[in-house]
Amino acid sequence: MLSEVEILSGILSIIYVAISTYVGLRIASKYFELKQRVFLLVGLTWIGLASPWWPSMVSFLIAVSTGGDGLYNTPKIYFLIGNLLIPIFVLLWITAITDLLYKNKQKVILTIFTIYCISFEVIFLYLLSTDSTRIGELKGPVDVDYTYIILGFLLSIILIILITGILFGRESLKSDNPEVRLKGKLIIIAIILFSIGALLDSAIPLMLITLPITRIILILSAILFYGGFILPNWMKKLFLKEGS
Repeated sequence: MLSEVEILSGILSIIYVAISTYVGLRIASKYFELKQRVFLLVGLTWIGLASPWWPSMVSFLIAVSTGGDGLYNTPKIYFLIGNLLIPIFVLLWITAITDLLYKNKQKVILTIFTIYCISFEVIFLYLLSTDSTRIGELKGPVDVDYTYIILGFLLSIILIILITGILFGRESLKSDNPEVRLKGKLIIIAIILFSIGALLDSAIPLMLITLPITRIILILSAILFYGGFILPNWMKKLFLKEGS
């Protein structure tokens, strides 16, 4: 039977993944309107950044619908859902950033990150097939403790997203257009909040008090990221003031 913490974690995972997926799809849909692939790449990336929370959501839904233990007895599936696609989404993000900021160095940068991501995939799949306990240990249907190998990679991804996201947002701050500057601010804040939320979610114990805090931070990051690329009218009215 699921505990209160596990139920709360599962529900908040569903909410965060749902919002992130919606935000990502809305951003990606701009590609078909503007024919700029950066929207497609960034939209898919944002969906992918929520992938570490996919197995928690899936396991919770299975546990609730079957009355069982979710993916607790099949940790390999849990690890696979949450980690396999992360390198692909990272490469999509780096492609988008280099499209916008470092086009002349894109091939070199992508080559470096491709090697890094492939290395992780090889190590991850090797550990998954030989000894999955070296990847992590499930603490119930919805929570996992990853080993330093996986945590190290995930932390490096957070750092990459943080640095590149701030660099991208900073370019928008140089614009004379107040809407473009606002988008840059929202992107920077969103990336910082995502990094904080992701770090807290992996570093502090999941409790009835800490869970809502970390997931609300992540949900806010998704909403602000949406504003950074779409900037709906309600955000303009809320944030944009004359002379800003």
